[in-house]
Amino acid sequence: MRFELPLTEERVKPHQVTALHLFVVFTMFITAAVLLVSYYAVSHMPEDKALAHRTVLYYGLAAGLTVLLMSVVMLVIILVKNRWLQKPLNNFIMRCVELLLMLVFAGFALANGIIVPGIVFLALAAAIVFAINWERKKDVPFTIVVDKEGIKPPVNARKRFIEWPEVEHVLLRFGTLTINCADNRLYQWNIGNTEFEPDVFEVFCIRQVDKAREQRDKNDW
Repeated sequence: MRFELPLTEERVKPHQVTALHLFVVFTMFITAAVLLVSYYAVSHMPEDKALAHRTVLYYGLAAGLTVLLMSVVMLVIILVKNRWLQKPLNNFIMRCVELLLMLVFAGFALANGIIVPGIVFLALAAAIVFAINWERKKDVPFTIVVDKEGIKPPVNARKRFIEWPEVEHVLLRFGTLTINCADNRLYQWNIGNTEFEPDVFEVFCIRQVDKAREQRDKNDW
């Protein structure tokens, strides 16, 4: 038998969505600052050296101001229009803009031999890709799977799998699943509507626990 227990916990939390947006904007502010500092450094060189770096002078100023302006606009949207930004389509568009910017920054940095910032931008781009994929599953609840092999907690849990020899008791009462392990570890989750009778589930768990008692490590003390 196999039981799937949906959790009431939200997969995508609004503060987590906002946090990644703010982190991207914070990175953009730093990037703009570096570009403007480069412009300032070149503009204060002796005239002959400044002319030799006039490309850096012009592009540094233009790029720095552009990134700074975009950072300010995005920050205002995040802080002032946060509810609007939480809507799936709006959030997806913002994520795509952020991903494009991070890839452009990474390409520019790596092409000019600026390795560490380039890796940072690529890592942030990977985080955005993961966020897009994760947020697309917003309406798919976390689930706990219980079968003859053991108990598989939700994907956001630290423990990825609980074998039956580890389990002492399993209770499903008043919408709360409680798993008490033989080593006194305790797990609890709030469960939504299930398609099976709680009594059938508990009888199954009791039988699996009883079968697995003999497999426990007798020297684990």
